[in-house]
Amino acid sequence: MSKKDRSFVFLILGFLLFGIIIIADSTIIHSDSLYNDPYRFVFLQIGWVLLGLAWFFFFYNQDYKKIDKITGFMFGVTIIFLILLAFVSLLPCSSDIFFAPCINGANRWFYLNAPPLPKLPILGVVGFQPGELAKLTLIMYLGIMIPKKTQENKNVFSLYAVATGLIFLLVIAQPNMSTAVMIAAIGTIVYFSSGASIKPLLMVAPAALLLGILLVLSSPYRRERWLTQLKGFDNTDRKEGYHIKQVQIALGSGGFFGVGFGQSRQKYYYLPEVASDSIFAIIGEEFGFLGTALVIVAFSYLIYRGFEIAKNAKTQRGRLLAAGITSWIGLQFFVNIGAMTQLLPLTGVPIPLISYGGSSMVFSLMGLGILANIGKDNSK
Repeated sequence: MSKKDRSFVFLILGFLLFGIIIIADSTIIHSDSLYNDPYRFVFLQIGWVLLGLAWFFFFYNQDYKKIDKITGFMFGVTIIFLILLAFVSLLPCSSDIFFAPCINGANRWFYLNAPPLPKLPILGVVGFQPGELAKLTLIMYLGIMIPKKTQENKNVFSLYAVATGLIFLLVIAQPNMSTAVMIAAIGTIVYFSSGASIKPLLMVAPAALLLGILLVLSSPYRRERWLTQLKGFDNTDRKEGYHIKQVQIALGSGGFFGVGFGQSRQKYYYLPEVASDSIFAIIGEEFGFLGTALVIVAFSYLIYRGFEIAKNAKTQRGRLLAAGITSWIGLQFFVNIGAMTQLLPLTGVPIPLISYGGSSMVFSLMGLGILANIGKDNSK
């Protein structure tokens, strides 16, 4: 392993450790009130990190040039789960579907051992979001199939449009617009990175923009988020207005150096989604502008290394996989920061490697394992 490869892996491990520490700090009160166990959330996160690291090193040691069968299987499984959730979403939200319950008006989760099945020791009921898996499998599928279609002189755009459009529609049916838009963006970046003609993209762009506007206007909660984004603090009677106000209070309270580790006030039931979507606000409150700047710089370096790996990839497959995975991780990070600083509407997108959550953690580490494998191949 080269020096750059080691620094890349250690940077990932550093983010994981930092995330565990912040989650332990931010959830201790909430966890104690819910489960009478102040450390339940952090123990669960450690479990997801260990599982994710197992997959990271599996893909790190698996030659990315030979993952065709794995990719085909994962893509097929992803489509099956998304179709199941799309069908379930057609039922009334009150319907009791034990493996895919309606949570906050959406069917985004698939539970592997929901009641009446027995709970697993420590972990309890285990579920995941197929939409998170779809981000990875779409990158893998396009990264493998586009080079093949290019060699056969076949239509690359139709491959991209069908695969990305199918997953987009299945995810939007849950409904989950933020994940669907992220998937569309990731698929488009992989296509663009292939060097194929951008004329088809320019032709469909107006229709895609119109579809996005219609999806926002057709949903009350999406309209509400955009209104909150436009009106800001003048709209605090709305749920999202309250959320963003608490975020801004946390960031403002932190000042330049922060109030000190463990001294956050917003974690005392003021800030919604304290360890997942809003964890950046806790970092800002406790470590101040200096702390958040260091996190942004470190993450920017991670993204830079990812694109450097893509640039130096020896194969088109490696370039597309690296560009897609790096863009996915980078987009999620900056979309979360944009939402927390009110540059973007609240989206529910977590910070990779830091925020609490099993689906995002495990699948992100799987993708980063592939990225690190490409980097290792570049060093040979």
